Amino acid sequence: MPKGLAKTVTTRGDILDYLAHRQQIVAKDAGGLDLSGAVLAEAMFVSCDFKGCDFSSADLSNATFTSCNLSGSVFSGAVLTSTTFVDCGLDAADFRDCDLSQTQFMAGTAAGAAFEGANLERTVFAKTTLSGSDFSDCAMERSSFLDCDIAGMSLADSVLNTVTITKAALNAVDLSGTHVDTGLFAEADMSDMDLSGQSWQRCTFFQGNFSGTRLNGARLGGSIFAQCDFQGATLSGVGANSACFTQSRLEGVDLSGSDLTLANFYQAKLSGAVLNASQLFSAVFIEADCRGTQMEKCDLRQADLSLAALGGATLTGSDFSNTKFHAAETGGTLFLGSSGSTIGTDQDRAIAELYASSRVALYGDTREGRG
Repeated sequence: MPKGLAKTVTTRGDILDYLAHRQQIVAKDAGGLDLSGAVLAEAMFVSCDFKGCDFSSADLSNATFTSCNLSGSVFSGAVLTSTTFVDCGLDAADFRDCDLSQTQFMAGTAAGAAFEGANLERTVFAKTTLSGSDFSDCAMERSSFLDCDIAGMSLADSVLNTVTITKAALNAVDLSGTHVDTGLFAEADMSDMDLSGQSWQRCTFFQGNFSGTRLNGARLGGSIFAQCDFQGATLSGVGANSACFTQSRLEGVDLSGSDLTLANFYQAKLSGAVLNASQLFSAVFIEADCRGTQMEKCDLRQADLSLAALGGATLTGSDFSNTKFHAAETGGTLFLGSSGSTIGTDQDRAIAELYASSRVALYGDTREGRG
């Protein structure tokens, strides 16, 4: 329905009459109308003007708004479960204390909207402008923000459980007092933030930017940081039991005094990083670049440093027990004062790895990825 379609003025009674006859409500001018407490469940509104309307305490469950102007409307206390807003203008709308379970906001704008105290369970925001909106003190469960503009948005003191956020500049969001447990963050920009002492447990970050971010004392247990950039960040004293930092950049990063039990640093870049006095029991550093890395007085029992580059690294005073150094580069590595048992290179395994099909092309083999 074209947005420029001429709209006819309507009343509350007209709208309720349309609904009684199960008809769509198309191209109506209802600006400023009082629809508070109305039962509008399963209504279908297309290209209507509801600017400044009062929907407070109304039942809008399963309703659909398409290409409607709802800017400045009040929905506080309304039931909006399974409601859908497609290409709608919701700037400065008031959703405080609403039930937004399974509600969908698609390709619209809700800049400066108020969502404080709202219940967002399985709520989806996709390609929606949310700049300056307020989600403080909200409870979010299995909700998603997909490729949204969230600059200036507030999530202060909110609880986020099992959320998905993609392509978001989270460093432009107020996250003070936010508690996150289980989340998926793809291509998130969290650079230069202060997240010290916060909880980001059981979260997955893919290609996240954490450069210059302060995470000292943060709780990161069970989280996955895949191909993330931590250059210039500080992570001293983090609780990162079973965390994963695979293929991430951690050059020169301070991780000292951290609990990194069972942490995985597969193919991570750790050259010059400081992990002194850290708990690294059963940690994995397979194929990691640890040149010049400081791991003094660490618990490295059962750790696996196979194929790691350890040239110039310092492991002074560290504890070993069946610690694996298979095919590791240890030229110039300092082990002064370290104690315990280690497992060296397995020659048969090293030969097998050297001639693995993924590394060696057989004569006449031109398959991509060989050579």
